[in-house]
Amino acid sequence: MGLNYRKTKIKLNYLESKPTRYKIQQLTYPQVSYEQLVEEVAQSRGVNSSATRSVVDALLNRLIHYMEIGHGVSLGSFGSFKPTFTVRAVKVLDDADESTLKVKKVRFYPGGQFQKMLKGLNVTGGSEALDVTE
Repeated sequence: MGLNYRKTKIKLNYLESKPTRYKIQQLTYPQVSYEQLVEEVAQSRGVNSSATRSVVDALLNRLIHYMEIGHGVSLGSFGSFKPTFTVRAVKVLDDADESTLKVKKVRFYPGGQFQKMLKGLNVTGGSEALDVTE
């Protein structure tokens, strides 16, 4: 199946001439719940869902623990998670401290299995354009 999109007509109101442009916009689908995912993993492995949930919760707990103390965490061929932050630059060395912190975030670096999935992911669509103002 892959990613689906529709064509969208937009007006660039921030420009004086307000030109019309077109772009594709990704269609979204309902998110798969944690409970549904645990149930499917349990069924596919012949294990009860409470045991599966317990293992997944423990894995997530350890992943968070290590990132809280600054470590990156690898999930094998799926990829790695690394805690990081962005800061604003200052003119004086002594002003460079945690008060210049802009955003704390977690970066995801896809592993081989994830990259293979992305390369093979189909992108399809093309329904009629809709009026959208940006």
